[in-house]
Amino acid sequence: METQSIFIFCLADAIVRAIGLKDDSQSKMSYAEVITFVVLSALHYQCNYKTTRLVSLNCRLFSHVLSHSRVVRRIHNIPEAVWLMIFSICRDFFFTHSSQEYIVDSFPVVVCQNYKRFRCKLFQGKKFHGYTASKKQFFFGIKVHMIVDSHGIPMEFVFTPGAESDIRGFNRLNLELPKGAVLYADRAYTNHALEDFLKAELDMTLLAKRKKNSRRQHNAYDELRISLTRNKIETTFSSISSLMPRCIRARTERGFCLKVLFFILAYTIKASVKNIRP
Repeated sequence: METQSIFIFCLADAIVRAIGLKDDSQSKMSYAEVITFVVLSALHYQCNYKTTRLVSLNCRLFSHVLSHSRVVRRIHNIPEAVWLMIFSICRDFFFTHSSQEYIVDSFPVVVCQNYKRFRCKLFQGKKFHGYTASKKQFFFGIKVHMIVDSHGIPMEFVFTPGAESDIRGFNRLNLELPKGAVLYADRAYTNHALEDFLKAELDMTLLAKRKKNSRRQHNAYDELRISLTRNKIETTFSSISSLMPRCIRARTERGFCLKVLFFILAYTIKASVKNIRP
């Protein structure tokens, strides 16, 4: 625990220095300590800040630990762009292998049970009432659209309301992938016009699993590649979901989305370290 905390703090401190974040002279916890606090909370305590604070005090992980309300305010005062920058730096820092194969898919993050959606105050509206085809059930919450590499490390992600289709969520991604990349997907991403555009403009191949009545069928080899490769992203989703509690507690939509981002960031650091080449 202490060794892991030191490693995360050193990494956070290097990132803070690299992006030029300066601490206020009156701050009792630095930006690096706040980032370390968040990552440890997501890795071990399901983003329960109260529990993380008590453990930090007991183990003396930080020279000073703020009160619960002040810790939450410090976390929320950091702009989302900074958290995304931290994710990008962690991803690129550990990305020591060259890969041309990627997988895209989405997974739901439930806000509350379906029968409670009418009184849910965190997210409101039919646009958050989505359907999971793999589980054949409805849910109320958001979708995380994500691209991972062949090792299961997240490359890009975006949040959308639960009812938004996978293909629309795909269009929100930046697709900052190398030329010649092959992107595997399931049937929900079948769009021949999009495939032609990606091939012509970005030199990127989108291999989506075909329906039986599709006009463009893949050969047997491509179908096998899609089936074998897509298992990696399912493993990534289950690993991220295992870090989450059964119900993510938050008071605002931003707080809820931030906690989901923290789980992805924590998983990225944990999974990327395993893929560092000696």
